[in-house]
Amino acid sequence: MAADMSRQDIIHTYLVVMLCQNSFTPFQSFEDACLRFNADATTVLALYNTRYLNGRDHRVPKAGQLPLAWKYAEDPQDHSRFINMFRVSPFIFQTILQLIQFHPVFTNQSNMAQTPVEIQLAVTLFHMGRYGNGASIQDIARQMGCSEGSVENYTSRCFDAIESLQDLFVRKLTAEEKEKEKRWIDQALGFQGAWRDGWIMYDGTIVVLYRRPGLNGDAYFTRKHNYGLNVQIGNTPSNLRIVDYSHGHTGSCHDARAFEGTAAYKYPDWLFEGNEFAWADSAYPCTTRCIPVHKEPASTIPRNTIFDRYVARLRVRSEHTMGALKGRFQCLRGLRVPIDTKNEHMGHDSHHPSQSDLRF
Repeated sequence: MAADMSRQDIIHTYLVVMLCQNSFTPFQSFEDACLRFNADATTVLALYNTRYLNGRDHRVPKAGQLPLAWKYAEDPQDHSRFINMFRVSPFIFQTILQLIQFHPVFTNQSNMAQTPVEIQLAVTLFHMGRYGNGASIQDIARQMGCSEGSVENYTSRCFDAIESLQDLFVRKLTAEEKEKEKRWIDQALGFQGAWRDGWIMYDGTIVVLYRRPGLNGDAYFTRKHNYGLNVQIGNTPSNLRIVDYSHGHTGSCHDARAFEGTAAYKYPDWLFEGNEFAWADSAYPCTTRCIPVHKEPASTIPRNTIFDRYVARLRVRSEHTMGALKGRFQCLRGLRVPIDTKNEHMGHDSHHPSQSDLRF
């Protein structure tokens, strides 16, 4: 905004000077008037079209670690170092690259081509793998060998491209996939019964923010005395696959309220078939499609205690999912983004890696 105001001030000043010059210096002829008008119009047009009005007196030196990462990808013995940098293996990196590289967001109408998609993806994944002070835009830019603005642009583009793959990975399971989950439940419990119909489980997690948001900050305050966003995740127990999620609520929102944004709550007859249902903790409502553990004092009844203990054997997989998600993409442990406007809340909240398949 400051740059735009400066540009407008310069153009306004030039127009005033041009008006004064024409008033106090009459044209000698019609040809002279045309030449002067053409020169003034060319100058104003140049002021509008020139991206940088002032030259750069100092160019920031850049020497990132990307060449080293590509070396790591070549030797299987160094793949662990590649994973440490980008949170995925070289094979998965190439898989994601193949899926998103032709997305329209990576094209433009400029004479200057965009940075190669593989570099943009690498910067994004490196960004997602850091939290706290290590996730600052300046640190990411220095280690990746690019500018601070490029880090934000690369991340935004890659998320737009990845989100377009949502229906490919975050979807309703087929009958064969459901039966696989039900068999896993039979094995985990040691018996077969109606419990096997609970092939999915839900839980909420807080994506912690690094500071209090400037807009309605109290709404983001959580019961754990920090500020964050409430994300609901529905996963399968056998492989921790995320098949449903909901985001958009602030940290003060109760899990039962945030759960209302999931497919299990909004479209239960679409997600479930027959007597199928979801497991949840005591914060969730008890319905024909959602079975939580008991609240106190009902949880102290011996038979309910036994029931809750067996449910805990299954629901621990929800905790494993949260741990795997935040362990893989550590930006979720401390999201270093400002939220001072409604647009910033909508923009940052939509850029969550919870939409990706954990098998990546």
